[in-house]
Amino acid sequence: MKRDWDIIREVLIEVEALSFSERNNFEYKLSHKTLSANTSKDEHALLLWEGGFISGIDASTMAGPRFITPKLTWEGHELLETIRSQAVWERIKSTAKSKGIELTMESVKLIGKSALAWVLAN
Repeated sequence: MKRDWDIIREVLIEVEALSFSERNNFEYKLSHKTLSANTSKDEHALLLWEGGFISGIDASTMAGPRFITPKLTWEGHELLETIRSQAVWERIKSTAKSKGIELTMESVKLIGKSALAWVLAN
């Protein structure tokens, strides 16, 4: 699986929007037996969980990794604040592409600062 920053952004927004009761009935899972339309989103959610951007209760089984009751960690909120604005996000992506830079956590944060300044100035 190749990391997709648009899906990462989507997952962070989705988790942040969950109410307390929704969070308690929500899960991300990857089954080794079935592939659904949400597989890519689930894979990215699991990456964010493993990376400490989302917290949750580990409910993994032999069938595959799974976590329940997701919520953003401090780092997850910080990352989302960097990429939440569609204008800033598009500027981050276009800047990285024009400079030939891969999107990594560090490049997103660095480009995000200059993208924010550019959006505010225009």
